[in-house]
Amino acid sequence: MRRPRPSLLLVGAGMAALAFLLVMIGSGRPRPMQSLVAFEAAGLMREAPDQIDRVDLEASGQRWTFARREDGWRLTTSPEKLMAGTASHLETSLKFMHVAAPARVMSRDEYQPGALAEYGLDPPRYALSLQRRGQTVLAASFGAPTPQNVLQYVRVAGRDELYLLPVFVGREWELVAEGVPP
Repeated sequence: MRRPRPSLLLVGAGMAALAFLLVMIGSGRPRPMQSLVAFEAAGLMREAPDQIDRVDLEASGQRWTFARREDGWRLTTSPEKLMAGTASHLETSLKFMHVAAPARVMSRDEYQPGALAEYGLDPPRYALSLQRRGQTVLAASFGAPTPQNVLQYVRVAGRDELYLLPVFVGREWELVAEGVPP
């Protein structure tokens, strides 16, 4: 009786392994990565930042209106584009409004409407209105930081709750206001 050649056995084993892999690929589904968490925007603004085409910002008794154009952000009172740093802070501010989750949400029964001054919200330190195609998607007022200077009180127009956002969210809006030329 003749013994099969070792090379034929290797070729046969290789073909069987290849067929097994093809069956596994065809019938299986990729397993989700257990360590990955799906991103979910948890900020005050539901819309994606790139959908915002107009921003009204009021601070220190001044008011600015920014408009997004194809070539970047501009003040509506100027034909010039914003300085790169100011435009970057504006984009970052919009991203934070979309993704930065409040550390705490205070319901209407947790604060007195007459006590808004205690939170720096009457009057607010600064206020903003974010718009898309002529419709306001979010109007918010930023108040004082907490005593630990980690969170900041925010009130959203049309909502009863007060929000405590990380101070870095408000700081970006302050940097936008500081970057506007006089």
